[in-house]
Amino acid sequence: MAPNAPLPERDAPDGSEIHPFFGVFPIALVVGGLLTVARVWLEREAALSVGLDEAAAHLRVQARAAGWMDLLAEGVIAGVVSSLVLTYAIASRRTGPLLFAFLVMLVAGGAFVIGFAESAYGSTPGLSPASVGITLAVTLLAYGLARLPFAGPVALIFGAAIGLGGPAGLARWVREATPGMPVRDVVLDLVAEPGVWSAVTERSGAPATAGILTPSGDQRTDTGDKPAIVMTPPASVEFVVPGRGEGARFEAAAGLDETLFQSAPGGADVIYRVLVDEEVVWETNYAHRPIPPGPEFDTTGQVWRHVEQDGLRGVTLHAGQVVRLETDWGELRPEAAKADAVRVGFGSPMIVRTGSRPREVATTSAPNIVFIVMDTQRRDRMGCYGYARDTTPNLDALAARGLRFEDAYTTSSWTWPSTASLHTGLPPDAHGVRGASACTLSQRFVTLAEALQARGYTTAAFVGNPIVEPDRAFDQGFETFRVEKDSLRAAFRMSDEVVPSALDWMDQNAPLRFFLYLHLVDPHTPHRPHPAEVERLGMAPRPADWPERGLDGVRHDVPPTPGTRQYASDLYDASVATGDRWVGAVLDRLDELGLTDSTIVCFTSDHGEELFDHGDHGHGHEVWSELVRAPLILAGPGIPRGVRLGVVSNRYVPTTLARLAGADLPLFGEPVDLVEDASPDQALFSTTKGKWGTARYQTIYGLRRGSTVTHWRESPLDPADVAASDLRRFDALSDPGETEDLITVTEADARGDLARMGELLEEAREARPPLVLGVGSGGRSTLEQIGYADGDGNR
Repeated sequence: MAPNAPLPERDAPDGSEIHPFFGVFPIALVVGGLLTVARVWLEREAALSVGLDEAAAHLRVQARAAGWMDLLAEGVIAGVVSSLVLTYAIASRRTGPLLFAFLVMLVAGGAFVIGFAESAYGSTPGLSPASVGITLAVTLLAYGLARLPFAGPVALIFGAAIGLGGPAGLARWVREATPGMPVRDVVLDLVAEPGVWSAVTERSGAPATAGILTPSGDQRTDTGDKPAIVMTPPASVEFVVPGRGEGARFEAAAGLDETLFQSAPGGADVIYRVLVDEEVVWETNYAHRPIPPGPEFDTTGQVWRHVEQDGLRGVTLHAGQVVRLETDWGELRPEAAKADAVRVGFGSPMIVRTGSRPREVATTSAPNIVFIVMDTQRRDRMGCYGYARDTTPNLDALAARGLRFEDAYTTSSWTWPSTASLHTGLPPDAHGVRGASACTLSQRFVTLAEALQARGYTTAAFVGNPIVEPDRAFDQGFETFRVEKDSLRAAFRMSDEVVPSALDWMDQNAPLRFFLYLHLVDPHTPHRPHPAEVERLGMAPRPADWPERGLDGVRHDVPPTPGTRQYASDLYDASVATGDRWVGAVLDRLDELGLTDSTIVCFTSDHGEELFDHGDHGHGHEVWSELVRAPLILAGPGIPRGVRLGVVSNRYVPTTLARLAGADLPLFGEPVDLVEDASPDQALFSTTKGKWGTARYQTIYGLRRGSTVTHWRESPLDPADVAASDLRRFDALSDPGETEDLITVTEADARGDLARMGELLEEAREARPPLVLGVGSGGRSTLEQIGYADGDGNR
C-alpha cells in the first residue's frame, strides 16, 4: 500500500463497509481509557520512585484523579495513533507491517504510561516492570480488538463506556477513598462577638470579660497570645448554640496569663469545665506552677490545654443547646486579697465546622496563584519603576510580561493594618486591625485564602515577619501556614530561611491547583543582603559611627551624616536586590515545573521605608509617598501586558485574584477588579502611630485623589472646623517627593478631600467588627524583640 493511500474501509460482520471513524475510535477509546487508568494507578509508585515522600505521592494521585479528563485526552491520542497503525497493518495482511504496528503500539502506549512524553502536570512516572507489563497488556488487547474486528457504532458506544467510565470511576474512587484538603469554617467567634454569651456567676471586682491571655513567652510551644473569655475563679458564662451551629463543634483552650505568678508566686490550681445542657463534657484540674529559671526551662505546665471529646479536639453541638464554661479553684489557691488579679479562662472559644474539600488541578478558569508581598519594599527602588540601579532584574522581567500599576498605594505605612487589607480586601477602618491594641484579624471576614480554598485551591503561606502569624488569626484559610519561631526570641527570617521551604512545597503540590502566599522581608531591618548582591551593586564604605544594630540604631533626633545616609541607601538597595534574587528563584521553579503558563503571579508590598527623605528613617511614623506608594505587578494567564495608569489601592488585589480564580470574595461596597475595571483614581491610607510636628502616636490619614495628595491629622472636628495646621497638601505629579506643602494656597480643595475621607471612613466603620483584640504579653515581647522599642508597635 502506498504511504499516502486512503485508509481502507473494513467489512462489518454483515458484509457492509465500516466507516474509518467507527473502525479506529472504538479501539482508541478503550486503549486511551486503560492507559489513563494505568497511569493514575502507577502514579503513587512512580512518585515514590523519584524520591517524593508519602504525602507528596498521595497528592499526585489526587491530582491525577482531579484532572482525569485532560489525562484521558492524552491517552486517547496514544490510542488513536495505535489504532491507525494497527488498521493499516491488519489490512495489509503481511507480517512486517504487523510487527511494525506492534512496535508502534508499544512505543505510543509506553510513552504515555511510562511518562517519556511531557506531562501537563510536571511529573513523569518512572520505568518499572509494572509499567512495562501494563503497556504490553494494553498493546495485546488493542491488537486483539483490531483482529475481531472491534468496529461499528455499537463498538463505539461500548468503547466509550470503557474508555470514559474506567477513568471516571477511578477518579471518583480516589476522591472518596482519600482525604481532601481540611477546611475550617468558623460559625461563631465568642470573643469577637461578646453579645452572644452572658455571665452566670463572676467574682466581685473581676467580671468575666473578653481579653488576651498569654501563658508564656516561649515561642517554641503552644503558649502564645489567644483572644479569650477571661474568667477569674469562681466564674461561669453560658451561651445558646445558634441554628447555624447544628453539627458543629465547640473548640477552646484552657489557660492562664503569665501575670498570674505576680499575684500568686507559688502558682494556683484551677478547674476548667465545659458543660452542655448541664452535663459535664470536659474537665481538667490544671496545676499552674511558675517556670524555674534557666536556659532550658520546661513550659509544658503552661501550655494551652484544648477541650477534647472522644480523642478529638472540640465538643459536638446541636442547635438550641446551652453551653456553660466554668472556672473554679482547686486545692492550691492564692490569697483572697490577690485572687481578683488572677487572669485565667478559655482561649479562642469558637463554634467551628470542620470538613474536607476535594483538591483540584489548575485550569484556564482557575489558574495557580502565587502572591508575593515584599515587606518594606519601596516602589522607587525598582528598575521597572525607573530606578537607575539594577536592583530588581527578576521583577523587571515579570513586569515586562504582565501588568504594572503606576500609582498603587498601600492602606497603611506599617505591616499589621496593611497586611490585613491584603488578606481581606478591606481598609483598616473596616477590618479593624489598626495597632497593637487592635491587631487580631476577625473571623467574621472571608479572606482571600478562604475564598480560594472554597474553589478547590490547596493553600499555603510562608512568612518571614513574626507578627504575621496564627496568634493574630492571619492563618485563616491556609492549610499550611509557616512562620517559624524556633527560639525564645522572635526575629525576622530573611528569604534564605523562608523560600527554600516554599520551593519544596511547590515541588510537592505542583500537580494541584494551589495558592501560595509569600511574605518576604529582605528590605526590612535588620538588613542582611546576599554577598553576591553587595558585590554586584557596590556599596559605599561603612561609616565608622555606623551602629551595631544597623539602621535601627541610628538616632531619630539627630540629622544623619552624608556617610550614614549613603550607606543606609546602599544597604537598602542590596537588600532589595536580595529579595529580588529569591523572587527569581520562585519564578525559575515555576518554569522548571512547567507551571509558568498556568500560574498568576502578583507582587506588591505592605509599605515602604523612609531613608531620611523627610529627615527620619523607618516606617509607620508617617504617610509620606515613600512609605505608602507601592509596587504592584500582575502577570500570568488572563493578564494583559502594559502599564496601567490611574490611582488604585493594593487592597483590591484580593478581589482581583478571587475573580481571576472564579472565586467569590464578599466585601462591603463595590469591589474593584484591577484588570477589568477602570481605576477608582483615589486611594486612602493611614497610620495610628504617626508623628505630627512634636506630637507622637497620632492617627494620620492620607488621600491620593487624581494628581494631589492630602494628609490629615485626625480630630473629631467637622471638616470646616479642622485647623489648617492639621492638614497638608501636595501635587503628586510635579512634587512626587512631597517637599512643598500647598495647604496655604489650596486649603479649600484640601477640605474637599477631607470631606471625602470622612465619607470613606464612615462607610468602612460600618463594617468593623464589634470587638478587635490586641496583643498580650507575648505579642508585646515579639514587638520589642524585632525592634518596635516600646512594645506597642512604635519605634
